Order: sequence, then C-alpha cells, then structure tokens
Amino acid sequence: MPYSALTQLLANGPGEDGSAVTARTLEPSHMRQHATSRPVLTSRQTAVLDLMAEGHGNAVIARTLSCSEHTVKNTIYDLMSRLQARNRAHAVAHGLRHGLI
Repeated sequence: MPYSALTQLLANGPGEDGSAVTARTLEPSHMRQHATSRPVLTSRQTAVLDLMAEGHGNAVIARTLSCSEHTVKNTIYDLMSRLQARNRAHAVAHGLRHGLI
C-alpha cells in the first residue's frame, strides 16, 4: 500500500490509544518542513548548488569558484544538512522546488 494512502486511511480513525492518528504523526522527520518555509543559503552554497544542478563534479566546482575541493566538499556537506537532503540529486530537487536555483 502506498505511504500516502496508508496515512490518509489512518488519519480518518483513532489510534490504538484512542488518540487521533494524523498523516503528520506518521510523516518521516526529514519531510517535516513547512511548505512555506524556504531554507536560507549562503552565496557559496547557492553557487555550489547551481553548479551541482548543471551536473559538475567537485573538481570542476572548485575550479569554477576558485576554491579547494575540500571547501566544496564541506559546502556540500553543510548544504545537504541544511536542506535535509539524502544525496546530491535530492539537494538539487529540493533547491528547484523551493526556488533556490
């Protein structure tokens, strides 16, 4: 059964302890971000995310931004943490969805 169908089904009835079970309760923590909230990124994080969206690797991003690959790796780590992204593709999708790039 799809996750969305399960949460919708459970949201209409009480939980085992008698309390209401909502889709919000069952939603994984990485999905609990308000639809209207937009993450704030630094200019470097935005530039790295933009270059990631174009498909560039860390070495090309470092050369383009005139910094070290280590700096790029740290920026990507911080960026993915801030966006709660599982991987680079997820970070790019999140950035597109929220108008960050």
